[in-house]
Amino acid sequence: MTRTRWIALVVLVVIGIGLLVAVVAIPWSDDAPAEKAPTVYHQGDDISVQEGDEFVISLAANPSTGYAWTAGENPNVMFVSSHQVESGGGDGSQPGAPGTQELTFQAEHTGQSTLVLAYSRSFEPGVPPAKTAKFPVTVKSAK
Repeated sequence: MTRTRWIALVVLVVIGIGLLVAVVAIPWSDDAPAEKAPTVYHQGDDISVQEGDEFVISLAANPSTGYAWTAGENPNVMFVSSHQVESGGGDGSQPGAPGTQELTFQAEHTGQSTLVLAYSRSFEPGVPPAKTAKFPVTVKSAK
């Protein structure tokens, strides 16, 4: 065999081994553990969850106005995170376009309470919120 053929053969073997390793080592979606998506609640919903569960509250919001939803203190749930979701209409790049703010919470202590969210501007302290949303919350024991 000529030197060129040996080099070609070695390159093909290396590529074949690389592909084999990639197929075996990469976890495929079927192998990934199933993850329970948190329940999403909207204005007017009653929230009923178990201790340890995460849930999401989705409310209309327009961050370009300076307004954002914030959660008040609550004895049964803990605020985890918040993010803005663009509206489904158009290409999503329109400045000032309304969207949805999703706030994620975790149920921590059993009991009943009311979760109060305020739609206000953080740079206007002392000014009453433009809107409020109240959600009755029931956290049940996970046992």
